[in-house]
Amino acid sequence: MAFMSPKKKRSRRSEEEIDALVVKHAEDDDAWEAPIVVPPSGAPRPSWMSSGRHLELAAKFYVVSILHRLGAEANVTFAQPDNVDITVVQESGQALTVDVKMLRGTKAWPVEPLRARAHHFVVFVCFPESAQKPEVIPDVYAVHSERLKRLLNDLRSNTLNVDSIPKVSGEHDAWRQLAPESAA
Repeated sequence: MAFMSPKKKRSRRSEEEIDALVVKHAEDDDAWEAPIVVPPSGAPRPSWMSSGRHLELAAKFYVVSILHRLGAEANVTFAQPDNVDITVVQESGQALTVDVKMLRGTKAWPVEPLRARAHHFVVFVCFPESAQKPEVIPDVYAVHSERLKRLLNDLRSNTLNVDSIPKVSGEHDAWRQLAPESAA
């Protein structure tokens, strides 16, 4: 049988006590340990950290920021099936979903299978080649998935120029459908 020492009884401080201690010692440099410094890695960046992956996230959050500015209750989803990147809950309780497609340096989208649904939209976020510059604003095209599906059925190519979406689909303001309560 192994020897087991009794556990030391640790005093637990409340959040308020911890906050008070931090404030009390905020200006006292001797009360703090030296900051942690992490040296740069000599290893190459992993492939999953590519700028394309970062731009995909940037595109999703850019769309959410537009929806929030329009007054919509929108959230980024992670690991959702059926190409759902964003959910929008309207005041009526109706839930809409959004699939964000990120393009970089082109407006030609290589057509991929699309499942159209009544309350589902596709938003194309087109970054120019110089996407890493923070002042660069992407072009954004929103379209209802059923309209996009009809457009793709008539398309005789494996590529869709997203500039043509408003002209061909007849949909010039899908944002009003995504956030109709805010449209005035």
